[in-house]
Amino acid sequence: MRLYATQTSPYARKVRIALLEKNIPCALEWVDLRVADHGALEHNPLGKIPVLVRNDGSAVYDSAVIIQYLEILHPEPAIIPHDPEARIETLRIEALASGIMDTTVAWVLEQRHSKDCQDAGMLQRARGKVLAALAVLQEETCVWKDVAAAPVLNLAQIATIAAVGYVDLRAPDFLLQFPDLTTWMHALRQRPGVSATAPQ
Repeated sequence: MRLYATQTSPYARKVRIALLEKNIPCALEWVDLRVADHGALEHNPLGKIPVLVRNDGSAVYDSAVIIQYLEILHPEPAIIPHDPEARIETLRIEALASGIMDTTVAWVLEQRHSKDCQDAGMLQRARGKVLAALAVLQEETCVWKDVAAAPVLNLAQIATIAAVGYVDLRAPDFLLQFPDLTTWMHALRQRPGVSATAPQ
């Protein structure tokens, strides 16, 4: 299998961590989304990443679908709990983390406009949404104290790492009021799946 990704994409990082946690071999193909004919376009008409190309040449996208595919391909170790209530809770947190990624990406893109063309209201709303969601994630991580030494991370934890890592990369001041969340992230730095996928 081959994963098309960028080194800073939080969506791709979520998949990369999942692959490492589940010990699934997969080649990496770095793409530059600014190039008109980058490699992922051959497999996803939207040109978005991540894209997982299976051994038969067929493609799976986006990150949420890739995660579900990996669970089907290699059910153990499971990163999505089998228990229905735990499963819904995990997927809820994944959705929250994905929302943080989406909103932070939108905030970053708006910031790249010249000052006189920026939508100040949009920037303020996006910041408020990310801060509110980070506050919820900080509460969630309070019960994940020993996760650094866990046999496998679950999808809620993986998605949280990807989302918070991206915020730290693009808008680190958003995290200033969440010291417990930052401490939790730091405790995971030496875990192979986390350290090997850190955005550069």
